[in-house]
Amino acid sequence: MPKYRNSINRDSDDVDPLVTRRSFLAMLGVGACILGVSQCTGASFLGFLYPNAMKVPPSIFSIGRPEEVLSLEGKIFNPKQKVFVETMGGKVRVQTAVCTHLGCTVNAVDTGYSCPCHGSTYDRNGLNTGGPAPLPLDFFTIYKGASGELMVDKSKPLKPVDSWFSPVG
Repeated sequence: MPKYRNSINRDSDDVDPLVTRRSFLAMLGVGACILGVSQCTGASFLGFLYPNAMKVPPSIFSIGRPEEVLSLEGKIFNPKQKVFVETMGGKVRVQTAVCTHLGCTVNAVDTGYSCPCHGSTYDRNGLNTGGPAPLPLDFFTIYKGASGELMVDKSKPLKPVDSWFSPVG
């Protein structure tokens, strides 16, 4: 033990260990902090490296067999693809549910559609009637796939006039 307990000067014939209990506990605390920070940083980097392409739904998807789709009259919301599937009189059309202002999901109302984020409104055909939305809602191309299911291609928007698809005929 040193002659003076708080002394920095140590005797050359001192037999005290080089690592005291206090310095060991201090090193243990610093090591735990470094380990915690490195784990948080590592988790952040792994999340950053995960490709975003996996999180985005595909642009071509199936809405079902023609007889199933046509059996439901009216408008049905597909939350995974963020689209409205509308059937009427043996025809079907698919319209986006994403507001053209800032990308919020619009709600179907009696007069058409309403964006809950910034108040944009659209009529039943998706034409913007009020609010900050600069463009109307898009309709998407529908075709019959090789398996007989109705396929929607979100990469090919249509005008409201051309949006209805008749799977029979």
